[in-house]
Amino acid sequence: MYTSSFHSPLGYMRAGSNDIGLFRLDWQQKPFLRADRENEISRETVKQIKCYLGSQLADFTVPLDLSSYSPALVKWLSVLATVPFGDVITYKEFAQRWGNIKAARAAGQACKRNPLPIILPCHRIVQADGKFDNYSGGNKTNPRDPNNIKRKQWLIDLESKQI
Repeated sequence: MYTSSFHSPLGYMRAGSNDIGLFRLDWQQKPFLRADRENEISRETVKQIKCYLGSQLADFTVPLDLSSYSPALVKWLSVLATVPFGDVITYKEFAQRWGNIKAARAAGQACKRNPLPIILPCHRIVQADGKFDNYSGGNKTNPRDPNNIKRKQWLIDLESKQI
């Protein structure tokens, strides 16, 4: 496993990759303890995320390796990847695009288990009324943490300003 870490306006991020592609993006509020061992994919991921956060990138082009995840999660993540930059859709619409309009709760769980936040944009999924009260970006321990919700709003605002 290769990693590249950096501190962003939203917390500490660490790209985890192998020789095939990026397979996870860890995001937390404290520095990572282990030193990085980088490869080109992890370095490029950090470069692209910095550009995205600086309003200079809308689409990520790093190769992904989702081979260690279940086929069901990979299908959810594949659908998530199709949500365009600057758009938001509901969990129900996300479930419908996945193939089962009644699977809105499962759509929420897929977002919670997303190993590549920002790159696979779970922040673009909202409740039917347009609100959101769950987001794990930046702190996996409590998706209802008000600071997590602020991070989701920050990402949505970042994208809406660029359209």
